[in-house]
Amino acid sequence: MSLRTVLLAIFMVVLSFPLFAQTWEPVSGAETLTEIFSDTTFKTTLKGKVTATAHYNADGTGELRAWDGVFPRQWKIESEDRICIKISGVFECFTLERNSEIDNEYRATRLSTGETVVFRVTPQEPSLVDGLAKNEGGPAQPSAEEMAEKLSNPTMPVMTIGNNFDYVTFKGDLPGAKDETAFRYVFQTSFPFKLSNGGTVFFRPALPVLFNEPVPDGLGGFSSEGTDLGDMGFDFSYGITTPSGLLWGGGLVGTFPTATNDKLGKDLWSLGPEVLLGVIGKWGVVGGILAQQWDIGGSGKGDTNLTTATYFYAFPLGGGWQIAAGPTISYDRTRESSDRWTIPLGIGLAKTSIIAGRPWKFQLQYWNYVEGSDAFSTEHQIRLSINPVVSAPWNKDR
Repeated sequence: MSLRTVLLAIFMVVLSFPLFAQTWEPVSGAETLTEIFSDTTFKTTLKGKVTATAHYNADGTGELRAWDGVFPRQWKIESEDRICIKISGVFECFTLERNSEIDNEYRATRLSTGETVVFRVTPQEPSLVDGLAKNEGGPAQPSAEEMAEKLSNPTMPVMTIGNNFDYVTFKGDLPGAKDETAFRYVFQTSFPFKLSNGGTVFFRPALPVLFNEPVPDGLGGFSSEGTDLGDMGFDFSYGITTPSGLLWGGGLVGTFPTATNDKLGKDLWSLGPEVLLGVIGKWGVVGGILAQQWDIGGSGKGDTNLTTATYFYAFPLGGGWQIAAGPTISYDRTRESSDRWTIPLGIGLAKTSIIAGRPWKFQLQYWNYVEGSDAFSTEHQIRLSINPVVSAPWNKDR
């Protein structure tokens, strides 16, 4: 017998001793399970040191707070050996085991997946310590479906880092208009500030980066610009969702003259009002944002008198998938009457996922412009959005 074989045999014998193994005993009895979950708070640390807190009341209700959002929970004892928690409208059931070697330590096993979570129950502060804290849809972690619903509501205080990649084709009467294309990147971040009444104040800037943007040269052709910044749009607004599902809000919308090429911006400051109205339910969300801008200063020639209407919708498909889009219609009074309307029809598919503990929203949209300037205007636009969710530290105590 070789030395390697002897060492391997010794190693296996040592591992078999109880000293190196934890012993888990099933927990059963409706009264015992109810006592564990009644008026119990679970806390865990998610990605980016975000704290998730779930409280389960004795009456079977509860709520989870994570990623600056509030997610409703329900729980019930289904049988003598399992407890079920309602997540995304579906009850997920768990069995419990008690660690015979460590006081007040338990292990929950999700029956649908076999995943486990270890937690400790103490009179002061029960807490999750392992397992499902790293995965979606657990006792103290929102599911992808729950995050998708929050992210489709423009009044929710959820902070995202927006990355939008646009591929654009053109049309028009100018020679060669149909041969032109453009690529754009728009950095659009939402900064939410939660209020005590349940509403939220938002500051949402959008800075475009333009790559080889085609511009009519006035000689019957086009000049292709290099890489430049465009004018930065923004809104500063208030929004709230009522208990009946009505979304409403309003504020200011404007444009900063940040374009690095005079051909790609007006060099004018503009400002005006905006109004939000929509409705949300289990079936999804629909709504619109109506805004008006006028120039208020700047060294550029001309003026600004622009009305925009952004219509948005999102219908859930399950598992974090949605049919969703949000194109913008515009009416520019500074143009000739026949060229004032720009009207896109939009369709899209979105997927919200929990990746390594952090929610991400991926979305692909297609916009077909059925109305635009006769001389030169957008015909098709494809937008890919990649938006990770981050926590707004100033909202933690709200």
